[in-house]
Amino acid sequence: MRSWWIGACALLSSGAVQAEASGSIYAKVGAWEISAEPPRCIMQGFFGNKDGKKVDGLTVLYAADKEGVLLIWSNNWMTYLPANGELDLGLVFGKGTSVDASWGSSKLRYEKVGKDYLFTRAFKDAQAADKFLRDFAESQVVGLTLGATLLTSFKLDASEAITKLRECSLSGSGA
Repeated sequence: MRSWWIGACALLSSGAVQAEASGSIYAKVGAWEISAEPPRCIMQGFFGNKDGKKVDGLTVLYAADKEGVLLIWSNNWMTYLPANGELDLGLVFGKGTSVDASWGSSKLRYEKVGKDYLFTRAFKDAQAADKFLRDFAESQVVGLTLGATLLTSFKLDASEAITKLRECSLSGSGA
């Protein structure tokens, strides 16, 4: 399992996580693009502000064979941070007027790659990975917090995309 996480981080750092680079698009669902790196699959969505200068990305790398998920949050706007380190960030999900903060916070390692900062959070066991995917699919919004401050949030609309991500990873092959 450890070698898979190291390989996933290397994949992200190399830029190969971009679906265009991998050349194996499995599906496009709304704002989400799912690409295959058999038996692992990657789901990505990018979100910009109105002027397009602030860009955030969410990437979910799922490997059914390893029963794990790697969440990567990327952004181009946290330029005040050193090139690498850790931040204690919270993960919250929202649906309607309710907020689920049960994920709490954890230290997320980050690294600056080009102009972007990549933050990673691993869900290494089957139960945590399944719960994360379920919460991601069923929630309308996901947010990242620093203490009590909301750093950023995204409208998800990811139910069908998570279904395709699971299908992609379980199929063990590209499109």
